[in-house]
Amino acid sequence: MKAQAVRSESEAAGGAAEQFESMFIGLMLKEMRKTVSRSELLNSQAMDTYQEMFDQQVSLNMSKAGGIGLAKFMMQQGKRPVVPADLQTIDATKVGFDITTADALLRRAGAVR
Repeated sequence: MKAQAVRSESEAAGGAAEQFESMFIGLMLKEMRKTVSRSELLNSQAMDTYQEMFDQQVSLNMSKAGGIGLAKFMMQQGKRPVVPADLQTIDATKVGFDITTADALLRRAGAVR
């Protein structure tokens, strides 16, 4: 049962990453279209709607086919630990940094009041 929960969580994260990549590609296509001059013949509200729907479908198909690698990269980054294990138990006295110095630096930076 736990394996199913982990698998479905991983699948959900993969789906979210794929959707994000699809949205990113869609925005990229939209911005790329802005750089191309448009013919007055095809300049209409209907054409704008069609282009938007077309770009949305292209971006969806691209992300499902592997996209630009953004979803894969996001999934790999999500699996990495936030803090490396060797830094989780660092001894401040061994690096010559005491709490009062750290507190003073944080106060000077405005991070602590």
